[in-house]
Amino acid sequence: MNTIYHQVGIKAPLSDVYTAIATPDGVSHWWTSTSGDPENGGELVFAFDDISVVVAVTANRPDRYIEWTVGGKPGEWLDTRICFELEPGDDQVMVNFQHADWRAATDMFAHCSTKWAVFLLSLKDYLETGTGRPYPHDVHINHTVFN
Repeated sequence: MNTIYHQVGIKAPLSDVYTAIATPDGVSHWWTSTSGDPENGGELVFAFDDISVVVAVTANRPDRYIEWTVGGKPGEWLDTRICFELEPGDDQVMVNFQHADWRAATDMFAHCSTKWAVFLLSLKDYLETGTGRPYPHDVHINHTVFN
């Protein structure tokens, strides 16, 4: 199995970082339009134009850890896990990110690795400046369906 790893430090209160990642309203400010139930056992839907990614919320530990397991029809994302571990520090919160359990390191894997970096920087901007760059206003890296 293959895993995308990223880490970003964010100068914001831990509770704000958690809320931005763990709630539909928060995610909509830095990744994409989101709806659903963010609690353990809930389901979230992330919308990208005519494509939706449906995830089960497999862990939601306030101010510590959020994990989603991808279901539905997202191709290579199926059964992968999207994980955010929050590590508070003196002047920032470290967001340790993983998109785990990819079956192969494909072109889509490489694309998603770059896009996750783009969106994690959008999360940082949202929390530090008040303005993120969620889809479709994100940095476009090529012309595929997820930009």
